Amino acid sequence: MVTIAELEIDPYPAYLRLRAKEPVTWVPEIRQWLVSRWHDVHTVLTDVERFTTDQPGVPMLGLCGGTPLLMREGESHQDVREAFRHDFDPHRVNDFVDTIARPVAHRVADEVGPSGRADLTVDYFEPVAVTAMCTLLGLDPDGADTMRRWGNLLTRVANNFGRDPGVDEAAAPLMAEDKAVTTVVDRLREQPDESVTSHLLHHNRRGEARPDADVVPVLKHLGLSVIEPGWLAGWTLLALWSVPDQLAAVRADRSLLGAAVYEALRWSGPVGVLGRRTTRAVVLAEREIPANSVIAAAIASANRDETMFLDPGRFDLYRDVRTHLGFGTGPHHCPAHPLVTATARTALDVLLERMPGLLPAPGWQAAPHGWKLRLPGPLDAVWDASPARAS
Repeated sequence: MVTIAELEIDPYPAYLRLRAKEPVTWVPEIRQWLVSRWHDVHTVLTDVERFTTDQPGVPMLGLCGGTPLLMREGESHQDVREAFRHDFDPHRVNDFVDTIARPVAHRVADEVGPSGRADLTVDYFEPVAVTAMCTLLGLDPDGADTMRRWGNLLTRVANNFGRDPGVDEAAAPLMAEDKAVTTVVDRLREQPDESVTSHLLHHNRRGEARPDADVVPVLKHLGLSVIEPGWLAGWTLLALWSVPDQLAAVRADRSLLGAAVYEALRWSGPVGVLGRRTTRAVVLAEREIPANSVIAAAIASANRDETMFLDPGRFDLYRDVRTHLGFGTGPHHCPAHPLVTATARTALDVLLERMPGLLPAPGWQAAPHGWKLRLPGPLDAVWDASPARAS
């Protein structure tokens, strides 16, 4: 037996126990089957005939005003995904970093740096990630603020699992405040440009653009995606603070940041669980699961599976094995993953450049939290707040 409270505080001891003794377990609190071993999680994410992302009645549908990309299947999923997939292709990373991510990181550092102290999660990493990703979307600062608010609201809802109806009820009116985004959608419907939102409206369409039902719910759910690179950067810094010799190595050679970010995503990334529903009765790890059951595929557990990784609970940026499930796998794997890691890496690079002597603030203690979406918590830091800007 495992409780949500246990998983929210620190899921990894429970995952270790479950992988060894009960790799598929029923969690009564949320009426879901928790799957913890690598191969079983991989099966759930790739076998689209037996496991679907279509989950009628989940709060996300109502809060987003329709079906987000993650919960679409078949032609609808392929059509919407294809509309903007190429905006996140790996060959676009260098241009994105040079023209968007790095300048944004420097602007935020200009604002935060003189104070000499900040919660880097809220004051630096989140603003860098949201502003950079929303620039690609074609949203102005008001739209970016709205997306960040949506992302934090949906995080609370995702981790609530319907246990407290008040959480969903409080989120609903705030999710409905969408003028800053829908105004841009309306403009781009008539005046297309090269933004991701414009492509979402017009790509592969003959004549009329995609209707709001295929655009606005997708954008609302992307509130989670635009903030995720900031959380990933935070997790990377948290990991490096726990391994001083590797932090020193990164300070000396910041080209190691790419490996550090990718390892942090395996070690403890922002997305801990992906949801699926069984289309028929299935057997996983010798457990019979009825049709129409909800599956919690714990990618965070799979990424620490002892059969796949040596000493998996240790953060090691020099780790040889690079294949993991941090961005999912199968037809619903994250299409933006090259830019997510690039944003996190760039935010850290600029942070180490602009804030010399960066250290955890006196008295700070790590406080990660959440299960389905796991956040690094406050990262209170201090640094030398000299007025000179690094070149």
